[in-house]
Amino acid sequence: DKQNKQDNSKMASTRNDLRDVQPILTVLQSKAIGNLFTKIRDKETTSVEFVSYSKRLMRLLAEEAIAHLPTTPHTVTTPTSSPYHGHLSITDTDPSSVCAVSIIRAGDSLLESVREIVPGVRVGKLWIQRNESSERKEAVHSCTKLPKGVGDMDVLLCDPMLATGGSSIAALRILVEEYNVDQKRIVFANVISCPEGLEAVSKEFPEIKIVTCWVDEELNEDKYIVPGLGDYGDRFFNTV
Repeated sequence: DKQNKQDNSKMASTRNDLRDVQPILTVLQSKAIGNLFTKIRDKETTSVEFVSYSKRLMRLLAEEAIAHLPTTPHTVTTPTSSPYHGHLSITDTDPSSVCAVSIIRAGDSLLESVREIVPGVRVGKLWIQRNESSERKEAVHSCTKLPKGVGDMDVLLCDPMLATGGSSIAALRILVEEYNVDQKRIVFANVISCPEGLEAVSKEFPEIKIVTCWVDEELNEDKYIVPGLGDYGDRFFNTV
């Protein structure tokens, strides 16, 4: 409990520096998150363990991100013959009108968590990687595969890490500017983020929704999130 309080205190301090981002930002709230992050942050955690713990974390994230998609009122009758007035997600009523888009390669890990929940979701892929040999670590886009009519769909953008925001902004530009996706219909889900990336994305795309599990302290001089967890894709796909 003491460690949870310390973690929450650090997170609260970071959030205070993100007042401009807060209207579009949701940070997951669950006691499970601290335990799961401890395992995936540990450099001694094996790839098999990393996959197991990160999948548990991404399942929580995927459910929360899906909950930010449109809903409609729906009344059901319970086994006690009583009415219950609730609501259903568009992923329940019309899953083919939702497109889950992964930023390859790491984004594929989160995409699979979404597809486990919504098997009927449409899928898109954007191959965007940051140039590790460059000091600015700029995003390089090389391939796009999106379903026809994506401009009329609700989009769930999947990428576990939001560092500089370069890859995320490149992906959002493609969706909004080239495929005419409405910003208001985009939910961007990521496992771990930092203030620099959140501010960069929200400045250019102030009407999207961002759902993250954790906001870390900052980027270091090499543009890596700290304290961070290393390269998510390399650790998940065992290419370290």
